[in-house]
Amino acid sequence: MKNKILFFCIALTILSLTAFSFMKQKNQETDQLKIVANENIAIKKQVPEKVEKKTFTDFIYDVGPRFRAIKKRDVDNAISIAAFFDEKQLQSIVSLKSVNIIIIEGKKRTDTKTTGHSNRLTAAQLKLIQSFDYSTNFLIRAEYQQINKETGELEDSYSTPHLTIIPEKQAEYINGKDTLKKFLKENSKKSRTNVDAEELKPAKLYFTITKNGSIENVKLDRSSGYPLVDEKMIELINNTSGKWKPAENYKGEKIEQELVVSFGLMGC
Repeated sequence: MKNKILFFCIALTILSLTAFSFMKQKNQETDQLKIVANENIAIKKQVPEKVEKKTFTDFIYDVGPRFRAIKKRDVDNAISIAAFFDEKQLQSIVSLKSVNIIIIEGKKRTDTKTTGHSNRLTAAQLKLIQSFDYSTNFLIRAEYQQINKETGELEDSYSTPHLTIIPEKQAEYINGKDTLKKFLKENSKKSRTNVDAEELKPAKLYFTITKNGSIENVKLDRSSGYPLVDEKMIELINNTSGKWKPAENYKGEKIEQELVVSFGLMGC
């Protein structure tokens, strides 16, 4: 009996020592893992991650007239609203209520307008549009009734085509518009570093191509919200001087033409 008790005590002691050794080893391994983890954290803190600078890419979206182009000769010869509306718009009109011709200067509609009540232009409307010079911006607001496609009933509606009078032969960058857009986009990258697309605004930069192909009257009509970007665009447009073919009227005479660089986000 005493031998059995002694054997049991010895076995228990050996088991306890083994368990203690195992737990000690586990604790050492855990401590080592903690040290390694802490070292990794320290390394990350000492060497911050490199943040890549982002450049907003969808930037230059047009160079040309402010609104939809219409030749001066077509405006001079217009006798009805058919000269300004497309066929689909005209077919949707069931009953015409009024037609207003309104001049636009910069971002605003002016008080210079004439009103008619049929598709045929009035004498006052004809006089107004025939007084328009090249690069004049204007709109036609037609209010009318059309048939609702879902209900089949008449409903009030309106259309407001915005137009810019262009010469018969427009001013042209010698290497083409796509090359000009690429030039503006590539050379403005630095100024656009880290531009926030959500904060970028639709901007308009006006400039005039003279009769000898030089650039004058560069002016910012709308800011992109980033002064450095605006200043760079003005600088770049001025640097294209001497690389333009001037516009010509229907007689082949060289004339001035105002153009617009639309940049930033798309807008009207």
